[in-house]
Amino acid sequence: MEMRTQPKDMVALTTLGLLSEQPCHPYEIQRLLKERHKAYAVGKTRTLYRAIEELEAAGSIEPVETSREGRRPERTVYRITPEGSEELENWIADLLSTPIDETPVFRVAVGLLGYITQERAETALATRTVSLRAHLTALEATLRLAQDDLGLPRLVLLELEHAMALAAAEIEWIRSITADMESGALIWNEELIRSHFEAMHAADAERRNRHRENHLARLVHPARREHPAHITREETP
Repeated sequence: MEMRTQPKDMVALTTLGLLSEQPCHPYEIQRLLKERHKAYAVGKTRTLYRAIEELEAAGSIEPVETSREGRRPERTVYRITPEGSEELENWIADLLSTPIDETPVFRVAVGLLGYITQERAETALATRTVSLRAHLTALEATLRLAQDDLGLPRLVLLELEHAMALAAAEIEWIRSITADMESGALIWNEELIRSHFEAMHAADAERRNRHRENHLARLVHPARREHPAHITREETP
């Protein structure tokens, strides 16, 4: 099965998962998404309905009944099909087993750290640490609420645990980088950066020049063909 990892695909995958619990109509799915703290899907009504249409077209879900209460719009209840159950299991297993490099924006920014001053980098990382600690505290509170007040099982809250682990790990990594900056193990300034890149570009230009000269030499002086060793001159009588 093709690996699908776009945000809209995650809404479809989660919809399949919720429908595997029991038949639901879209409004009920929206309520469950909010209750289960699926932040990537909450509030994306249009994406949810598009996912339902695509899942139905693919034969992964099917309508069970359509009802109307008073003046409210019609509500169609959907259930997962045997094909949908198989797809759900395969899809989740593939995502769990296959690492996907989604290149988070923070990783991109870290890779370009040398383009700003060290002082500004330290300030920015300190600000990020404060935000991460607040985020981690909020995640912990959400997890307690989901477990104690809503009674949700740990199994459906593992993504919160994962988010907490990632936030805690990032805080620790930033702490180690900041410590290296303070100790002098990791330092840079405009002069150091400029000299580094000048040397790098000079070495690169020298490699290109050597390659060009070697190429021209081969064109001007092509290698002479050697006579095969097995061919010998005929002796004259």
